[in-house]
Amino acid sequence: MQKTKILHILYSGQGGLGTYFMNFVNSDQEKQFEHFAFFYGIEPLNQELEDFCIDNKIQFKYQQKQSKIDFKALKTVMAFQQQHQIQYLLLHTFSLSLLTLFGLFMRWRLIAFDHTTLAYKTLIEKVFTLINHLFAYKMIYFYTGHFEQNKSVFPLLSFGKNSHIIPKTVDINFFQPPEEKPKNDVFTIGITARLIQGKRHDLIVETLAKLRDQDLKVNFKIAGIGPKEKEIKELVSKLHLDEQVEFTGLLTRNELLSFYHSLDAYIHASEGETICYSIMEAQACGLPILASDVEGINNVIFETTGGFLFKNNNADLVSKFNALLSSDEKLNYYKEQSREAAVNNFTNFNNAALLYSKLN
Repeated sequence: MQKTKILHILYSGQGGLGTYFMNFVNSDQEKQFEHFAFFYGIEPLNQELEDFCIDNKIQFKYQQKQSKIDFKALKTVMAFQQQHQIQYLLLHTFSLSLLTLFGLFMRWRLIAFDHTTLAYKTLIEKVFTLINHLFAYKMIYFYTGHFEQNKSVFPLLSFGKNSHIIPKTVDINFFQPPEEKPKNDVFTIGITARLIQGKRHDLIVETLAKLRDQDLKVNFKIAGIGPKEKEIKELVSKLHLDEQVEFTGLLTRNELLSFYHSLDAYIHASEGETICYSIMEAQACGLPILASDVEGINNVIFETTGGFLFKNNNADLVSKFNALLSSDEKLNYYKEQSREAAVNNFTNFNNAALLYSKLN
């Protein structure tokens, strides 16, 4: 059977789009697609993404971003598509959203994925969201509330025949619990997220100080970098938590797996998400989850999926810590529920198979 050719168009640096791309390719267990990739952005091509393409025999091209409206990049994408006679373009970045309009006149079909929660979208990204929804061959959302967010800005939007929900999943064969796990001397939590406004690293750090006042010591590992890094480090020092907080910097996929394996629980404080990959990866690794009760998280995390939801304030987070740590039996229950939720999600919502079913 001839494979359907698809071109993934995504950001060139490290981040959630690259993770989605790798997970999608790995989910194509029936080998229904022939995958191609076009990487675009101000950053050089991430080495892990390049290695992944080489290992999986995926033909790819990288183009550095030159300007806001980058006609050179648009021409390069279209030339790459023509060269390989690719049938579908999978657009994962707003930067090249003009391809959606070009697709109305070309011999390929564009499928747009909305990876950004409304709270983080700029005005131009909201406009491109509207263009993608109206003119893309298919518009992919990750949960029902995701579409409703956009409808709150554009009330006349309707969930039409071109609109589909395909929940994100993670590769449970890669992200899985360790065979053996040495016990930490101090209960250890961690987060992997960019250090930016909207990711509430500050709330977690402040809560560690509150827990210390209750004679409860918790260590905290932070994976990632970002513009708020200096500010968070200053807060750690101000609260005299330097011995309890570790900044690991950016981690590769393999390093992330080791990172999750070093934790006793995963924590994610945020003001909003579309779908949080790091939470799902932590679930797949069998970690109990502490996460903000916000859009994009509270539709994934429940007590039956291995987690506690907290309001973004110190008092509620302290109470959730106390509940989580109340017994080893409860901890083990949440570990089992987390892994089971990840396995069920991967099994029931295979991304490649679901997309393929929408094309035929």
